[in-house]
Amino acid sequence: MQQRKIRRHSAHPLKAQRNTREKLGPDKRSVYGSKKSLTKEPDDVSGKGPTKAKVLVVYRIGFVRAGVLSLIEKSMQFVVCGETDEAPLARELFLCHKPHLVVVGLRLGGADGIQLIKEFRNLNPVAAILALSEHADPFSAQRAFRAGARAYLTIDDAPELLRAFDKILAGHPHVAASVLPLILSNFAAGTKNSRNPDINNLSDRELEIFSFIGRGVSVSELASELHVSVKTIETHQMRMKEKLALHTAAELRQKAREWLAKSAQNRIREDPESE
Repeated sequence: MQQRKIRRHSAHPLKAQRNTREKLGPDKRSVYGSKKSLTKEPDDVSGKGPTKAKVLVVYRIGFVRAGVLSLIEKSMQFVVCGETDEAPLARELFLCHKPHLVVVGLRLGGADGIQLIKEFRNLNPVAAILALSEHADPFSAQRAFRAGARAYLTIDDAPELLRAFDKILAGHPHVAASVLPLILSNFAAGTKNSRNPDINNLSDRELEIFSFIGRGVSVSELASELHVSVKTIETHQMRMKEKLALHTAAELRQKAREWLAKSAQNRIREDPESE
């Protein structure tokens, strides 16, 4: 496996321009076009300098991953020990480097970030996990914490990243300031109106598939996206219909669309500038 040093990455904020990737040649792709990267053990944790907390970064979008790496590199307390956008390699890196902190994207190529959080939690309960989402979503935040994450941020919450690291290493949970009002609002709505407790009965995997269905993704496309068989998706659909007291696939699609629309309305009501 090709070895790469994190120091080759140039500093880019989380909102770096996407066209930067197009300017890089095939031999200078760094994390932008790379599918995986395995770094060497940092000198800072080998006794040559002050001990730094090791961080593993697992995120599917290259320029976002590069922004996270840049923020960590500028810190005095943390050092990157590995980065990748692939779940299988993430497991190898986790076992190899034994990171103190892990940044996990909730959507990975061919994998579910929630499931990966559960695996990391089982492999080493001491490792502090931060879930990084593309959008503020109270449902995904709930799933992430239930899976074992100690912090939840969106990519717009970059200024909070290092502060979140400090908090979760100290044993305290952290939720981004932009997400907390949504979680509280969602919780309040749930306590006042229990008309949809059935949604909460869905497993993490079922809820992920449910959200895809609401976006209009077909069974075959969904099977390809999640790297499973069509039969597996159909089995999940059958179980979801049973839990939601629905009878047809059309009813399931309608329910999923309504759920997504309601979630979007809640986000807009809490943060009008998000749209």
